[in-house]
Amino acid sequence: MSNYLLSKIKIRGLYNSFLLGYDLGQVPPPKFVVWDCTRRCNLNCKHCGAKKEVYLKELTTSQVKDLVKKISEYKSEYFVVTGGEPLLREDIFEIFSFAKEIGLKTGIATNGFFVDKNNSKAISENFDSAQISLDGSLYVHNKIRGDNSSFQRAIEAVSFLQRAHCRQITICSVITPENFNDLNNLAKKIEELKVDIWKITSVMPIGRVEKNDNLFLNDEQFRNLLLFIKKNKKKLRIRLGENLGHLGKDDKEYRDEPFFCPVGFLTCCIGVDGSVRGCPEQPDNQLFREGNILENDFKEIWEKGFKKYRNKNFLEDKNCKKCIFKNDCRGGCWVMRLKSLQCSIMRYSLL
Repeated sequence: MSNYLLSKIKIRGLYNSFLLGYDLGQVPPPKFVVWDCTRRCNLNCKHCGAKKEVYLKELTTSQVKDLVKKISEYKSEYFVVTGGEPLLREDIFEIFSFAKEIGLKTGIATNGFFVDKNNSKAISENFDSAQISLDGSLYVHNKIRGDNSSFQRAIEAVSFLQRAHCRQITICSVITPENFNDLNNLAKKIEELKVDIWKITSVMPIGRVEKNDNLFLNDEQFRNLLLFIKKNKKKLRIRLGENLGHLGKDDKEYRDEPFFCPVGFLTCCIGVDGSVRGCPEQPDNQLFREGNILENDFKEIWEKGFKKYRNKNFLEDKNCKKCIFKNDCRGGCWVMRLKSLQCSIMRYSLL
């Protein structure tokens, strides 16, 4: 039996078991808690999704450490951080040193700009995994990121972390029409870097992309991207972003594990000011907000909120009703739904 099929059985069992317990009033803790720690960033990326809200205040060090203690006592396993640029928070190592001390597994997503020889050891000690952004070869990446030194700093970040024996290093690449033709050059660089995982994703209709449809791949580009992934997924250890959704009858050709959106089942996100939502890419507004840890207990928010993720309302969609993959897709990515882009099968005729 293939790994894909085994994973599919496991995911289906997890999903059904969760819903059965949920109906009986028993909700297991989230396995992953993501902290969207800041919207401050030193770069100016064309596809940035974080430029969608402005906050007057961020959670304080003590407020975050209190949260960390609570999720550890609740038996969550992972506490990971994203932004903005997390390394702009001066308390980041204090917080994650504490998280490690009380038994949580940790991770960080960074643009790599501030990773250097001096802090790479601290990063490797306080984080079980690090994700670095890289969107192309030198000229292409720098143009997308809006900084002429960003490519070199990202490459150096990987090198520093490898020398410091970081447990797992992922490169994340957002593929748009601007870097699509640079994909082979990017692949060569990924192979040279010898990272553990290459995560490939596409833009979401948020932030700077919300009013710029030119950042989405066209049909031909998307299909060629899938062919590229199929050809290189084992050699380059490619993983796909959740926003790509289920990819039809050939989904197993592009993934080692089936698509599954973990929001409301395995994961949730704590926002910059303490608001709780499903994932960092979701806009922090009333549509997605489930509560705030400064006003309500995190455990209560998790167990009593997230109702829309835990029902089967997606089956009411006229396209989902007749789709043979509806129980694998479950309505697709919630962020992509904002512009009805959640179904890659229909968008790119992948049946």
